[in-house]
Amino acid sequence: MSAPRRFLVALAGTEDAALPEQVSEVVGSGGSAVEVALLHVAEAGPRELAVHDPVVRRGPWPLPKRAAIEHRLADADDEATNVLLSMWQERFEVAMPGVTITHLVAQGRPEQEIIAAAQRLNADAVILCARPRTGPTERGPRSVGHVARFVVDHSPVPVLLIRRST
Repeated sequence: MSAPRRFLVALAGTEDAALPEQVSEVVGSGGSAVEVALLHVAEAGPRELAVHDPVVRRGPWPLPKRAAIEHRLADADDEATNVLLSMWQERFEVAMPGVTITHLVAQGRPEQEIIAAAQRLNADAVILCARPRTGPTERGPRSVGHVARFVVDHSPVPVLLIRRST
């Protein structure tokens, strides 16, 4: 019996709802011969830029401790990530019945974490969506976002880049 094919699907939360059907068309439903790992990367950078010590403050004193604020932000991130991954798992289960689906969560720079996860999983391919566009798509390297561009350039395995259906 051969090993199942493993696909890493990177999710940012802006993907087209048709993503599971598009993936199924390309890789097949495969049943137990296919494993899909859903990856969400929480970026820590924006939180570090948040101002926690405003110059002018209205409200109850004393100021909440930074650790309490960080804990509440981390809890909110975890909850949002769980909701996102659960929603996509349900969609993939409908589109690809019998496929083994796992969740992965990482924190850091998405482009680097996607590459690292593909290596750790020994994925056969990475699947991600190009960032949503509001206007016409440019040709060349700027036709995708910086995360997709980095993954395409540095992935140790083939990359399936899916554009939003129109």
